[in-house]
Amino acid sequence: MLDLVKARLIKYFQSPLFYIAAAVSLASGIYGGVYCTYFKDEAGAVIGCPADDMWILTAIWADIVLVAMCAGREFSDGTIRNKIAVGHTKTAIFLAEVIAASIMTVIIYLLDILPTAIGGWFFISGIPALYAAEWFINIFLTFELTSIFSAAITFLLAKRAVSVVAAFALHFAFYIMAGATNGYYYNIDEPKTGTDTFYIMYDDGRIEETEQEFENSYYIEGFPKTLIQIEHAVNPMYGLDDAMNFGYITNKTMVDDHVIKQEQNRIRDLNSDVIKMLAYCIIVSFAGAYLFCKRDLK
Repeated sequence: MLDLVKARLIKYFQSPLFYIAAAVSLASGIYGGVYCTYFKDEAGAVIGCPADDMWILTAIWADIVLVAMCAGREFSDGTIRNKIAVGHTKTAIFLAEVIAASIMTVIIYLLDILPTAIGGWFFISGIPALYAAEWFINIFLTFELTSIFSAAITFLLAKRAVSVVAAFALHFAFYIMAGATNGYYYNIDEPKTGTDTFYIMYDDGRIEETEQEFENSYYIEGFPKTLIQIEHAVNPMYGLDDAMNFGYITNKTMVDDHVIKQEQNRIRDLNSDVIKMLAYCIIVSFAGAYLFCKRDLK
């Protein structure tokens, strides 16, 4: 299998698509890093992730296209049949593609995340090292999972253009699902109603404090709440979403118990996402290998 991986890596490095994807990833990472710097003065008793997921998603989408197009060329050039003809098994061919794509994805990931981390240094250095490591790992595993999905879909469909659209559509569907439910999930412990405090300053220097009650539009309970929790648990895009919504309290004496509870929930999600995302990567790899072995290439 090592020879297969080496051959695929050479093909990746020879493809102009790799350098285009790398440039897109680096550009989005630089933009994301600059974006992070605008929030450095907001770090106080609570440090929240300053990154915008759009610039990370841009690099992920570039990686999806890269993997699907390069893997699809194996079919359009007839290389797959040649490999089988000389004695390589379908399992070895598929796993070699996954490994090669994963290695290339490491490069795409680093080009995007390093500028982002440099711009958000105040966040990375302000949270415990364990959580910072898990933050990097969760985003990395999101990159890798979408890469594996892209390779698996391409090997099952065996058509470059169709595979790119299908892989992108699958990832986008997960993203839309997470985007539609994360408001409910991240407010799941919020009360049904709350109170906002407003301060009015008059010309004579007097300050008047007023309170206004509001209704939490994200409040849910019962079965809908259970569905939201299940969706969060199974949707692979929440590995990235939880990283982007992670926050840490640097001074717990300055916040109330409710904020501390939110932090505990964020830490719990970050911890579980590492296991969940790694499990998804393994499951999709071997499920893809199994399905590809069942596929008739004639």
